[in-house]
Amino acid sequence: MYGRDEMAERLLLEAMAAVDGSLDRWWAECEGLREREAFAATGVMGAYSNILPADALRDATASVYAEIAHRLRWLELDRALSEAESHQLSTGVGGWVRQDRTLSEVVETFGPPSLWIGGTNPFYPKTLAYTAADPDHNLICFHLWNTFSDTATETELRGVHPEPVVLGVRHRPGTFPDSFSFTPEGLHRRPNGDQRSPLRSTAWIFHGDRARYASGLFDTLDAGLVWAAEHQVTGILAEYAHGGAYDVAVSEGRFTPSRAHHGTADHVAAFGPGLRHIHLTEGRRD
Repeated sequence: MYGRDEMAERLLLEAMAAVDGSLDRWWAECEGLREREAFAATGVMGAYSNILPADALRDATASVYAEIAHRLRWLELDRALSEAESHQLSTGVGGWVRQDRTLSEVVETFGPPSLWIGGTNPFYPKTLAYTAADPDHNLICFHLWNTFSDTATETELRGVHPEPVVLGVRHRPGTFPDSFSFTPEGLHRRPNGDQRSPLRSTAWIFHGDRARYASGLFDTLDAGLVWAAEHQVTGILAEYAHGGAYDVAVSEGRFTPSRAHHGTADHVAAFGPGLRHIHLTEGRRD
């Protein structure tokens, strides 16, 4: 309702955290999104762009912020699952989505959702979330998809489903990319390599204080942190997208040239990545 990106959720939840005296917890939740790869250069929506078609991203993105609101005890559920229902759903849903499923099958099998994200129009995507009242329970989110356009051709209209179909369900703990199970339709609809977020191709580089050159290159943040702790080094561990930092930032919309020197040789040569970075002192996070 409030825009094509997730700025509304972030502004609202940070304001609520300030009023609630929970800013530290809110910031920790935001950092947790980055650590488990649920937040890319273009936010949670960017992380989801590797998982779902473009027209299914908005409602799915809202579910991640709803989960944070649940943990912070701010989310009012339409229906809370019992502990038994929650356990049965979390243990069985991965197998249940091995075949294609529809919206009506979800509701018939698991009952009304704890949270319905998106409209009721059957021709558009939506996300249904299930959880128990205990805020320690994560949301189990069914991402449903349909596509419809007022300008669709007759051929395109033949591909519209009579009701939304399940593409995938987010239900596993751990890193964001590994938390999904997909239906056959969901696997078919997953974005191909050319459509996926460029942030998925990144590396971590360590640059020591007062050092002229970088001294470490790592595939993951965890690998860089282990190395830094082993050698007790002081400096910055920063995430870089493959390619020129300036070019990648411009192409992703993270930087817009607005001054005469932007894009000059000196500016490009000194341009920072604009992604995550961690300050380390003797191998420990500051």
